Amino acid sequence: MEGEREENENSDNRWLLDHSVVVFDSTINRQMVEREKEKLVHVLEVVGSTRQMVKSYSRSAADSHIAIPGHLRPFPILKETTQYLLLRVTKRTDVTAACIYDFVNDRLRAIRQDMTVQRLGPEECMQLLEPMIRFYVYFGYRQVHKILCASSLNEFDPVLNRKYLLECMKWFLSCCDMHNKNTRDNELTELISNWTIDKADYSLKCDRVLVESLYVLCNLGDMHPLYRYLSLSPDIKRAPLLQLAYKMAIANLHGNFVKLCRLSEKLCPLTYCAFYLHLPTIQRRGVSVVCQAYSSRQGSVPADAVARWLALRSAMSAAALCRHYGLTTRSDHTVHFMKADFKTDVKLMKPDTYIPDKLNISIQEILTYRTDEMIY
Repeated sequence: MEGEREENENSDNRWLLDHSVVVFDSTINRQMVEREKEKLVHVLEVVGSTRQMVKSYSRSAADSHIAIPGHLRPFPILKETTQYLLLRVTKRTDVTAACIYDFVNDRLRAIRQDMTVQRLGPEECMQLLEPMIRFYVYFGYRQVHKILCASSLNEFDPVLNRKYLLECMKWFLSCCDMHNKNTRDNELTELISNWTIDKADYSLKCDRVLVESLYVLCNLGDMHPLYRYLSLSPDIKRAPLLQLAYKMAIANLHGNFVKLCRLSEKLCPLTYCAFYLHLPTIQRRGVSVVCQAYSSRQGSVPADAVARWLALRSAMSAAALCRHYGLTTRSDHTVHFMKADFKTDVKLMKPDTYIPDKLNISIQEILTYRTDEMIY
């Protein structure tokens, strides 16, 4: 196998497994030729004069060759492919973010397809799924933020992104539970936290605490993540980030939107990305609650107070939010709350909130940081 790799190392048309590991056989060559002939080479697979192709996703019903052993990539190759997709392809600047998302998502689905057909063990699945979860959370935030600002759904479907995210998340947590049957929890936590995909400057991590926290925050209002949290071992529940996520979920269930928004300031980058998607709903519910609490024909509430309560950028943002839901604002920068004025039939308003500095980092840092190295 190594001889074949070295023999074909300089070939221009390669089936890429990463920047240095190449598998070359007649089946792969035939697939590459077919894709070239049918003009199915993606722009992100063209690197200079070479074709660095990555296996694409195919529907099982339409591809009778899906389970042929020669078509399946073993775990080491899947690791290298994941590394390449998430740490190299996502850095490309010659195409749009939507194009990068579409390509990487398709290739990650192909990886999960190979994982399923081969029935990889839980340890191997966890190492591959955790970076995928980070990808879907971050690009979900990044693209939805742009959609909220530009009101366009032409290039990104947040519903499908959430579907893939939950699929990976539940699969990961199921693997954790399976592994727990044979491994003590504290040993598992230490083992997972030390897993890396690569030894380069940026290396993909496997952080169980992060995934458990994301599961809670991606499903605010759902009781199942809270039941899961209560069933976890003490050493997992003691993790500061997971405790923070649990407190936020409880505050959300109690309708305490002020506490919920304040606690969100302590989140790590990816958990904040997950929380951000709930902000429009939280802010609308918050305005509705304030309408009930401060409804008065004469009284009013300072707009800057509303901004602090609802994690808004400024008093002007708070006034605009209140006007969007039918309330009256006054020249002295106050809001007149009346229960009868609140509109329940208008669309959610995009959150004009302050984006924390913690998100001003590269995507490589987003995909590789460890939660146990952060302060909460």
